Amino acid sequence: MSIAIIGCGSSGSVIAEHLSKRGNTDQIKLFDVELERSKKVLNIIQSKNTKIDYSADEINATKSKEITKILDDVEVVINSASPKCNIPIMKSCLKSDTNYIDLASDPFGYSGSEETTFDAQLELTDDFADRGLLAVTNTGFSPGFTDLLSKYIIKKNSLDSVGYIKIYLGEKIKSEKFVVSWSPYTLLMESLLPPTVYKQNKITTLNFDKSYRRINFSSPINEIKLKIFNGHPELRTIPKYIDKQIDYIEIGGGFKLNDREYNEIIIEALQRQIEKSHILKGDVFENLSNSFEDLEKFRYFFQEGSIENEISECIFQIKGEKGEKTFKKEIRINHNLKEVSKNFSLGSITSFLVSFVPVIIAEKILSGDIKETGVIAPAGLDESEAIIRECEKAGLLKGSDLE
Repeated sequence: MSIAIIGCGSSGSVIAEHLSKRGNTDQIKLFDVELERSKKVLNIIQSKNTKIDYSADEINATKSKEITKILDDVEVVINSASPKCNIPIMKSCLKSDTNYIDLASDPFGYSGSEETTFDAQLELTDDFADRGLLAVTNTGFSPGFTDLLSKYIIKKNSLDSVGYIKIYLGEKIKSEKFVVSWSPYTLLMESLLPPTVYKQNKITTLNFDKSYRRINFSSPINEIKLKIFNGHPELRTIPKYIDKQIDYIEIGGGFKLNDREYNEIIIEALQRQIEKSHILKGDVFENLSNSFEDLEKFRYFFQEGSIENEISECIFQIKGEKGEKTFKKEIRINHNLKEVSKNFSLGSITSFLVSFVPVIIAEKILSGDIKETGVIAPAGLDESEAIIRECEKAGLLKGSDLE
């Protein structure tokens, strides 16, 4: 039983470590556009479980011909590289009879990025189904785990309809470095593009002045003025795969770097770029992303002490109707890097959170527990409750109350 991981950056490295520690596969193959990066992860994880056969190699994950060659004896590939690699890897999986998993795609197309969309992946549904293969997209934490949690709560409580699902992500980093714990490009895009929500059976754009929320997270994060994000895939995947009337969905995030919040951090990123040159050429998000420290260095900054800690909390709120009764539930999931680092040597809390669902889905594909074929998001899996329970057992739901 062989699993390949394409992309050995912040997320892929923790996925690899998680798979190794769980020990439910015979072989783990690591691939990255930079050979040294895949080898570095290999050197860290191969001592975790000596019964597994490991390898590391270099691959350009946008080139289908290259990918097909390395997947011939692989049963499941986890794409932790980039949404830009989704379609090339999926097409390679069809040629090599390999099941596919990724962490995210775009819910709808931006100019020049149509190939990164959920819709582009869905066009391959019949191709995967005809070959008896499964492609599961958007399996990170948000989206991914949030899809599964929505389905689990709705089904467990036999809700007839859902008034709202609200997902709020809060984080605080104490650091001497100008750093974030996930892709600066994604952070900027989600924050600066027009905020969107699911409302009245469609995705709707909010005015910027209606896109902020003041949310009280647990200490030491405390109150954050967070922003409703642009284009989170849950706006597509939850309504598509959960067969209930859902009136409203919003997903937002807030972030503190020491005592600075989102808007101050984005302004500082702009100031840092202006210090280099007041003329910004090309992709504005890429320009501003370059103001932050390299995400790959996050764990090293923590190990050397320049990042003191990272604290993260997800607040999941749902309101629904069951007959004439109103149902409300709030779940809080919180972690901090000091505790996580005792058991995991790689990555940030963000990369730690996104590792659970793809790993467990990959294992369930290998064991034959997942029967679906085609292209699907986690909310469409019949095994949603079993995956949630496995995540709970593995330590993802720290601080939460599912019952």
